[in-house]
Amino acid sequence: MGYAIAMSPPSPPEPPSPLDLDEWIAILVTLTTIGGIFYWAMGKEQKQQILQDLGFSPPSPQPDSTPESPPPTKPTPTTPELSESERISRQEAEVKGNRDAGKQGRMKADSTPPTHQEPSSPTPTTPTPSVEFSDVPDEFWAKNAIATLAKRNIVVGFPEGEFKPQRFATRGELAVMLQQVFKPKSKQRAIAFKDLPPNYWGDAAIKAVAKAGIIIGYPDHKFRPNQPITRAEALVVLAKALNLKPPSEPSKTLQKYADSNKIPDYAIANVAAAVKAGLVTGYPRGNLLNPNKPATRAELAAMLHQAKFLTVSIR
Repeated sequence: MGYAIAMSPPSPPEPPSPLDLDEWIAILVTLTTIGGIFYWAMGKEQKQQILQDLGFSPPSPQPDSTPESPPPTKPTPTTPELSESERISRQEAEVKGNRDAGKQGRMKADSTPPTHQEPSSPTPTTPTPSVEFSDVPDEFWAKNAIATLAKRNIVVGFPEGEFKPQRFATRGELAVMLQQVFKPKSKQRAIAFKDLPPNYWGDAAIKAVAKAGIIIGYPDHKFRPNQPITRAEALVVLAKALNLKPPSEPSKTLQKYADSNKIPDYAIANVAAAVKAGLVTGYPRGNLLNPNKPATRAELAAMLHQAKFLTVSIR
């Protein structure tokens, strides 16, 4: 006979017990650690984005020190615009100022003035038998001629005791010297030159030599007293003053000069006469005549010295 075994149904499982405090702390530490590792492995931009999503604003980096502000720049003055008339007036004033400064510089300069400058007129000194000029040393080639003429009041120096032998001689200076040497007689009426200022220092001498026909003016009735005179012009004037007769073959007389072909045509005959009479002497460069070069005061003195003592008739 079988026996039936009665079995009881299984009991339901017991519900899990709630976690205690220690277990919650362990879970929180584990999650924090995992989150820190994950945050550390992320890039900077991702970190900033996460913080922004969580409502945090990362602090902006501050510089170590406040940068120095650049020094203030000095304002540059601007030139106001000028009208056309003001601009022209300013240019004229500048030109006048430069011209005045140039004149003052020339007055202070000791060197020979350029050909185109108008030299100041020499102030006559009182000549004595012992006249000496500080700028004419004993070894100077024209020393004897200058000293001899100075003793006779034919040439004069400047107030500072100089003769300025290398300075260009002017037409006015030559006229005064010619009057002293030749005492010319009038042959024609006086010429009223338009460019002789009142009380000009050489006025009487210029009128005397012009009336004698030795030096005449220009077609425009001007004498141009401050214009330098060339060596050829000076020789022509002296030949006329001495009434020298030109040689029959002037070219032969002048052939000893290497630059005789530069003598102006109008002057060839009288220059040849002056050379033949010995007016050109003592010049340092004997093979050159330099006919178109302005004559210096020393060169003119040497020519006049020869003319003064020539044994020819002076009419």
